[in-house]
This record gives sequence, C-alpha cells and structure tokens, in this order.
Amino acid sequence: MRYGGRAPGEPSYPGVPAAAQAELLSLVAEVAARVGVARPDAVLLTGYGTIRSWASRRRRLLLVGLPLLQCLTVDEVRALVAHELAVVDHRRAHLVVRLRALYEEAVDPLSMLPSMRSETIARATRDFASALERKADQAASSASGLHTAARAVVKADLAAFEFADLAFDVEEQVWQRTSAGVQDLHAGWQEAVRAGAVVASLDDDTRIALMARHPSLAGAIASLSPAHVALRAVDSVPLVPLPPDMERELARHVLKRDSGQWVTFAAVPDDEWPGWLARQARAVSDQVATLLRRPPIGPAEVVEVLMTRLDELVAANWPAQPEPPAEPEELDGTPSVVVVAESALTAQGWRRVHPAAAGVLVSPDGEQHNLILLARAALDSPAALAVLLELLSRRP
Repeated sequence: MRYGGRAPGEPSYPGVPAAAQAELLSLVAEVAARVGVARPDAVLLTGYGTIRSWASRRRRLLLVGLPLLQCLTVDEVRALVAHELAVVDHRRAHLVVRLRALYEEAVDPLSMLPSMRSETIARATRDFASALERKADQAASSASGLHTAARAVVKADLAAFEFADLAFDVEEQVWQRTSAGVQDLHAGWQEAVRAGAVVASLDDDTRIALMARHPSLAGAIASLSPAHVALRAVDSVPLVPLPPDMERELARHVLKRDSGQWVTFAAVPDDEWPGWLARQARAVSDQVATLLRRPPIGPAEVVEVLMTRLDELVAANWPAQPEPPAEPEELDGTPSVVVVAESALTAQGWRRVHPAAAGVLVSPDGEQHNLILLARAALDSPAALAVLLELLSRRP
C-alpha cells in the first residue's frame, strides 16, 4: 500500500464497526462455517483497499476494506474472508499475526529496516509464513473454488493500487481549491468503477509476485486474462448506505491530510475540476514542443505524438537518462493521452459522468466516450486512433 496510513496488521489499524451491514456479517458467518474456522469477535469496515485479519490475546478481528466491497463479487469477497479467517485460526493467533507482519515487513522492498536485519528476520520466519499462506490459500479455495480465489487475490491487489491512485488524485484536486477533505471519497470510487474509469491491468511483475506469494494458487493466477481481473461494480455484497460521520471516518483513514473541513463531490462546482487537468495538459504539451521544436498545433497533434513517437519524446525531454526501452510496448503514454484529451474536451463543455470518473466524459449533447479505453485501443488500432484524433480536432 503506497498511499498514507498505517500498515495492515498493526494494533492501531483503523476500522469502524460493521454492525449495520447484515449481508456482510452473514457472509462472514457462512464462510467461517464452510471452512471450519471460528468467527471473528468483530467485523470492522476500513477505508483501505484490503481485507485483513488481526488478533490480540483476547480478540480476533476481521477488517474489510470498503473499496474491495465496491468492486469485487460476492464469491471473491468470500474467498478473501476465508483466507484471512484461516490466518487467525490458531490458539495463539496474536503471535501468528505478529510473525506474519514481521515477515512481510522484512521482505517488503520499501521496508525501512536495515538490510541485514531484514534478511535475518526473513530467514527466521520464511518457512512459517509459507506454511501459513498455504493454509490460508487452501481455505480461500475451499470457500469459493480455486480459480475464484486466484482471481480474488489478484483483483484485490489491483484494486488497492487503483483506489490509492484515485484517492491521491482526488485529494490533490479538491484540496487545492477548498482545503477540505472529500467526505464521499468511497462513493466516488464506486461511481468511477461503475463508469468504467478504473481500468486495472495485470503486468508480468505483479503476476509473478502474486504467484510467489500464493504458491497454492500460482497455476490459476498464471492463466488469468485481462477480462478475469476487470474491476466491476456487479454482483457485489449488498451494503447499507453509510451515514455521513462514517463516510468521513473511512475517508480519514486514507487521506493524507487530516482536514477539519469536509466537502462532497456534489458540493464542488463542475468548473473547479478542469484547472488541475489544464496544468497537467500544458506540461505534456510543453514536452511535445521540445521534441517538435515548435508549439504543437493543438491537442490532436499532442496526442498523435504521444501515440506514435513516444520513444522520441522521452529521449528529447530526458536526454541525460539511459536510452529509452528498445521495445515500444515498454513505454506507455496513455495516461498523458487521457489527460490531454480530457482537458481539451472539457474546455469545449464536456464533463465527467462523475467527478471521480477521470477520462469518462459526456458532451452537452449527450455523446459519451471512455477516453481510457479509446486511448488503449488506439495503441494497436489505426481506426481507434482516427476516432480519437477526430474527436480532438472538432471545432467547438
């Protein structure tokens, strides 16, 4: 997890009681019975994109991340719940949780521990952590099936990353204008997922890392396709709407700034959002101008350069860096394409279908485009590139 907050598993990991979420509590009880483990003493909602168990000497807790409930299916949540209940299915669960946290910190590339100490801890706890993970993976498979369990752990990892990105971007935009926190941050995430603005991709490094972390699921993880790991707000666990005070508490878990003021997406005027995009788009246009040695004619030319000459653009703007990758697919200019296209269309009166749904726009006449999917399609399809360039070449 790369955006603020405390590490999962710490005693102070934040959560709020999920007592009102009857469907979720019923699912947890059903999973516990199905895999033959004890129910947790309490189920808590957390603002992070994680499902995680924790234990003290007296209590066993299950923390369920609202972002995952909003983009995973019931069966996928069931698998993750089983995985975590199996972790604390021990007489001395508090020691198990502590050893797992020690191992994960030791092998984390971003760990602040001295390298020698990390290596010592990792060697001492590796066998224990591997055995614990096998047991937890088996419980996940028993609860939902092997392939669903594999899909669940991958989608949970991708969703945590994508939610962190969205939280960062939204907070930066709103704070600059209002100096307030976004109360309905998680509702915005759900709307972004529904609109198709959250397009997660499983790269080879992530796939390999997850296969190593979940050896019992490795074969199933290896066979997952992009369609398998798409994040969608369908067939999810039904949730009771959250009261405002709980919305704020869950948002506070993940926002970097501890705000005394709160604002909702609906309260931020539509014309406040384009400024942040315009600044990013200008920076990209300046980079294209460096390559062309003249100002680009318009956003269509900027996008065409990003889509067809990205390696030259990198070399022109960062000459002191090593040579650009030999294979063009190792470079990805689609995020910049989306920013430039969205900024240009917003200036013509287009608006996001929801303020959190970056890249999914609707025109004043009701025409709608998902710029993320269009930009990705344009990488391989001349027809899709032509559609994108025609869209940006229109006169207001």
